[in-house]
Amino acid sequence: MVKKIITIALIIYASVFGLAVLFQRFILLHPDTLEKGYAFEFEDAQEFYVEPVPKINLNALMFLTRDTTKKGVVMYLHGNSRNIKVWGKYAKEFTSRGYDVIMYDYRGFGKSNGRLDEANLLSDAQTVLKDIQRRYPPRNIIIYGRSLGTGVATKLAMDNEAKMLILEAPYTCIPDVAWSHAPLFPYSKVCEFQLPTHEWITKVKCPIYLFHGTDDQIIPYEHSLKLTQLLKKNPKDILTTLEGGRHRGLDKYKEYQAKMDEILK
Repeated sequence: MVKKIITIALIIYASVFGLAVLFQRFILLHPDTLEKGYAFEFEDAQEFYVEPVPKINLNALMFLTRDTTKKGVVMYLHGNSRNIKVWGKYAKEFTSRGYDVIMYDYRGFGKSNGRLDEANLLSDAQTVLKDIQRRYPPRNIIIYGRSLGTGVATKLAMDNEAKMLILEAPYTCIPDVAWSHAPLFPYSKVCEFQLPTHEWITKVKCPIYLFHGTDDQIIPYEHSLKLTQLLKKNPKDILTTLEGGRHRGLDKYKEYQAKMDEILK
């Protein structure tokens, strides 16, 4: 009887693990596509495309600040869902503070075509950054990553000069996020996306700022604490802790706004 129970348990374990591996892209990525003719309705936004490789076109928006004295630009790397039609509303956090914003959709999101994988996620971001560098000097470029985009943003900041790196709800790596939800499987061996932020962040030379809610249901707050430990920093120096904050809506907190005022002045 015991042997039979163990056998059944192993079969269930293997089946669930197999399904998790098979459908991991659907678990991680939730893009919404847009028709090529869709017209964005944002004010002070200019649409353009970046072509990282032939036949791949990444749709992007440049939001222009109305401030007469521009402070620079924010390269905004968004999360794992929707598209810049939705993410574009966050540009005002920076345009209202004197920064232009450039935001683009990953392959398969919005009007951007192609199939996303970790290699082209990183290489495409580098291509977009090079395009930005033609318009702005590195000392005026802020790299901002949110959720999925935090790993990409960290890799960019490691490889390039920047004014600062800002991460909202960052993770140590994607397998660790999976382990946080179901500590059962060897995710590091099978995850298509690894994005080891914990390896890259210690090699970033510009100032780093983290924002994280204590009740984040997607990427636990502990991920940010681990990153501050790796940086050998007092969390209070670089991590803005938002008590009760979940994965979305951190911009609604006065502590978030106060810190943004401080670092973007």
